[in-house]
Amino acid sequence: MSSIFDSINSWNYRPFRRMGVTICEELRIGKLISSIIKRINPKKVLEIGCGNCLVTLSVEKETKLPSLVSIEVWNEEITDKEVKDYLKGEDYNLVENLFPLPFKEKSFDLAYSVLYFYNKIRKERSDLANEVSKVIKDNGYFILIEPEIVRNMRKDFFNAGFSEVEYHVDQGIFFSLMKKVDTNIQRSIT
Repeated sequence: MSSIFDSINSWNYRPFRRMGVTICEELRIGKLISSIIKRINPKKVLEIGCGNCLVTLSVEKETKLPSLVSIEVWNEEITDKEVKDYLKGEDYNLVENLFPLPFKEKSFDLAYSVLYFYNKIRKERSDLANEVSKVIKDNGYFILIEPEIVRNMRKDFFNAGFSEVEYHVDQGIFFSLMKKVDTNIQRSIT
C-alpha cells in the first residue's frame, strides 16, 4: 500500500472473488503495472478481465493514458453499476464482454491481464492467448500477472507469438512483460 489514504478508502470497494486478492493488493498491483506502462508509453491499452476495476482505477490515476479499455463480464457478485460508481470522475471505457475479444486485429499497443488466465484450462488458455495476440499490434506488449505457482502458463503466450522481455515476482505473483513478435518477420522465418 502506498498511502494511508488508499488503505482507509479500501473499505469503499468490494473485492472480486475470481482474483482472490485483497483490495490493497489490487491497488498495489495497479501501481506496479503503471510503472511498466509509463516506461513503454503506449497510446491504446486493453485491460482483460478487469473485475471490480480497482486495478483500472489505479492505472488510470497513475498513467493518464490516452485510451484505456477495460473488459469484463459482470454478474451478481459485482454489477457494472457498482463498477461505474467506483470509477466516477475518471475517464474510462468499459466493455461488457470477454472472449472472443470484440476488437479488430492489431488494435492495441499494450494489453494486460491480472489474475484471469490461471482460472482457465490449458487448452482454452492456449486459444485465448492467440486471441490476445491478434488484438495487439506488431511489436506491441502484453503484461501477464498471475500466481507464481502457474508461471509455466507463459508458454501458451510464447506459442502465440510473444517473447518475454522482463519477468519478476512480487509477493507470490509474477509479472511477465512480453513483446509481440512482428508477424512479417515471423512469416519470413517460417
